[in-house]
Amino acid sequence: MESFDDASRGSWGSMKLLVTARGGYLGTFGAIIAVIGLALGPFAQQIATYKVRHVESTDGAIVPRALNYTGALVGNTSSTGYVPILPLKAAVYNGLFAESNKPAASLQFTCQSGNCKWEPFETLAVCQECTDISSLMTRYCPPEMGPSPNVSACGWQVPPGAHLNTSSDVFSMTSFIPSAYGDMPHSSMVRIIFMGTESHGIPDALNPWAKQCSLQACVNTLSSSVNNGTMQENITHSVSNHTVLDIRSPEPDSDFNVYIKGESEEPYLMSLGALLSIRGWFSAIFTNGSATRTTSDFERSITDGDRAVVVNLTVGISSGETFFDTDIVTAFYWNYYEYPRGIDMLMSDLAVSMTTAFRGFNGAVPTNGTSITTESYVHVRWGFAVLPIAVVVACLIFLLAAMVLTRSSGTQLWKSSALAALFHGLDKETRERFGAEDGLHTKKKQAKAVTVRLYTVGRDETLLGSADLASEEKSPRLRRWRRNTQA
Repeated sequence: MESFDDASRGSWGSMKLLVTARGGYLGTFGAIIAVIGLALGPFAQQIATYKVRHVESTDGAIVPRALNYTGALVGNTSSTGYVPILPLKAAVYNGLFAESNKPAASLQFTCQSGNCKWEPFETLAVCQECTDISSLMTRYCPPEMGPSPNVSACGWQVPPGAHLNTSSDVFSMTSFIPSAYGDMPHSSMVRIIFMGTESHGIPDALNPWAKQCSLQACVNTLSSSVNNGTMQENITHSVSNHTVLDIRSPEPDSDFNVYIKGESEEPYLMSLGALLSIRGWFSAIFTNGSATRTTSDFERSITDGDRAVVVNLTVGISSGETFFDTDIVTAFYWNYYEYPRGIDMLMSDLAVSMTTAFRGFNGAVPTNGTSITTESYVHVRWGFAVLPIAVVVACLIFLLAAMVLTRSSGTQLWKSSALAALFHGLDKETRERFGAEDGLHTKKKQAKAVTVRLYTVGRDETLLGSADLASEEKSPRLRRWRRNTQA
């Protein structure tokens, strides 16, 4: 009885019952359940975990794209009769002078979650292209140097007509605006030739170079995404219209708008007025100019008409007082000496900034994307649930087996009550075996050799007695209260 009582109190008693192998089939089964139950806590804690996942939604992700651009005002201040609207002028100045490397920062988009993505889409845009033409450079001696000039003091030139007047001109910018008779593709806005005598990163070395850059209307395919609230866009494909048109004598029904065919059914449109407004304004701001470092120029005043900007500039390998014709020449000069591909970078910023202005005007339409949100969820690991489920099922089986066995044996529900021992006690012979004054440990050893049963005898109504005495009793009043209950 004590072994069963210890086993019912905890896992240590159950393990002792298993070691002694005195619990029978059902007792051993119950002890195994009790021991395995030690792992219920750790396994139950591992069943449910909290994880994070990204959920996509089609709501709250919008970015504009331009189908057409018609922004222009009629004005007599331009050689073309049209002037650009103020947002486009602001975009041009932002691309030229902001130097933030974020020309599209003013693009109005919606991304409620802070993380969004869009499928590649097309938009009317401005493209830039720069080509190295240094191999075409030849010496150029201006007429004022006489018929037999010192060639080392002469400048440089390229076939389109751009030139450095003298060797003291270290940087120059020459612009070409498309004419009405069609000397360039109709979609062109401006072509600029940059020239210089110093290579980036190599001081005090004569290294003439020339680069031709152009801006033209085009259709760009963009891959857009927003990461942590910051918009990122990459150009994956560009389409241009290289058609050359003569617009000097237009017919009444002539259509000289710029049409560019993309993947959509309808072509993208840039109106003739918008194109002419940009060309006319560019002819005013992209005037030819140079950067010069000579002793004679040091004596000039900033009020001289041909030397409007005087800067004591240190950038890259360039340092000292430098005279610039315009602020735009200063911007390109700075970028050339400051960055390895500074001119290309500035032209790209200018094109992206103008594209942003196109996408913010009336011809823009919204493009829906996917908003990505982060949410927490409960993840159930069913592998860790096997043990708790098995223990619960085993407990149910053990309970049913105990109920069936108790009912079939006719055993009363004494459970673990000590009342039977208190009210009746052991028979006389058994008490005499434990009569010595020994400690609890000694009596436990003696108890292992004694088997008792709950029964009733006619002579003294003893309820607890030795198993041997119970087997000798043949009285019809004998009743077994517990089958093979061992102490």
